[in-house]
Amino acid sequence: MSDEFDAAVGDVRVRVKGLKDASRALQAAGSDMEDMRDLMHELGMIVVSRARVLVPYKSGKLQKSIRAGRGKTKAVVRAGYNSRRLAYAGVQHWGWPARNIRQTLFLRRADQEQRAQVLTRFDEGLDQILKENGLK
Repeated sequence: MSDEFDAAVGDVRVRVKGLKDASRALQAAGSDMEDMRDLMHELGMIVVSRARVLVPYKSGKLQKSIRAGRGKTKAVVRAGYNSRRLAYAGVQHWGWPARNIRQTLFLRRADQEQRAQVLTRFDEGLDQILKENGLK
């Protein structure tokens, strides 16, 4: 896992350093990392709510399949994951020119549109977790 990542919102660039160290410090302080998992899930749900609006809608199955994961160091959003009946999720997102299916990039667009809100909530949530564990 990389110890830093970059994110951009418009003209503003943010570099987060030390997430791995913060995770270790939380574990050493007795935190079971469930707070971090909850925070990452909450961040993913911010993107999920927007992706559900942007996704192409026919039967609603693809829309209902959009989920946020529960990682302790990353927020993951999936659509059509682990379902044979929704194998077309990738085609709907990335497109298929040979079949004349245009890309919608609904997950990428949702991520980009919600990035400012995600970064703000990440900052607030991490600050709260650090304070609760006496690390700030």
